[in-house]
Amino acid sequence: MIIRFFMVFIQLALVASPASGMRIDADPRMIISFADQSLSPELDILRVTTDVSEDNHLIFRVQTKGERISGDRNDYVLLNIQHEKTYAMIIPVNKETGEAVRIFEGEFLSSGSLTAIALRQSDLSDQHTGFNAKHFNRGVEFKVPLDWINFGADFGFDAYTVNATEQKQILHIHTVYDQARRGNLSTTQVSAITLLNAICSPKK
Repeated sequence: MIIRFFMVFIQLALVASPASGMRIDADPRMIISFADQSLSPELDILRVTTDVSEDNHLIFRVQTKGERISGDRNDYVLLNIQHEKTYAMIIPVNKETGEAVRIFEGEFLSSGSLTAIALRQSDLSDQHTGFNAKHFNRGVEFKVPLDWINFGADFGFDAYTVNATEQKQILHIHTVYDQARRGNLSTTQVSAITLLNAICSPKK
C-alpha cells in the first residue's frame, strides 16, 4: 500500500512540476503580474493591458496597486517595447512632476536586464506624432501610433517601475523595482499583425 501511494505521488509530481515551473502568457494582449507586499503600492505593477484607439493608436495601460503625488523624482514607469530595437518610454511615477513622455532606444537584445543596455535618447517623437503618456487612477497609459509599427516584424512589450537618471542623452537604469513579466528574462514576442488581430478580436 505504501509503495503504491509512493508511485502515485511520484507520477503526480512529474505532471505538476513542469507546470509550476513555467509561466505561460497565453493572451498576447495583456500581462497579469504578481502583487508584491515588499514594494510601495505605486511601484507594484498589477497588470498591463492593450487596446486600439479610434484615432489609430496602440494603447498600453500599466495598472499599479497605488499612486504617488510626490517623492523621488527619478522614479519612473517604463514601457519596454521590443520591435526591431529595444525602446523605453518613460513617465515619472509622481503625478506632480508632469506627463511629458521621454523615449530612449538601444540595440535589440532578446534577453538580459535593462540595466545592462545603453539606451540613448530617441528621435521617434520627431519622426512620428502621437507618442504620448498620461497618468490615470493608479496607473499610466502609453500611446503608440499605429503608423510607426512595422507589421512585418515581431513585437513584444513589458512594463517596469525603475529608478533612473539621464546623462548626456543616455538613460541609466539604477534599480528595477518591479517587472510585469517577473521571472522572464526575455520579452515574449509575436508578429505585430498577430498582436493587432488579437487586440481587435472580440474580448472573451
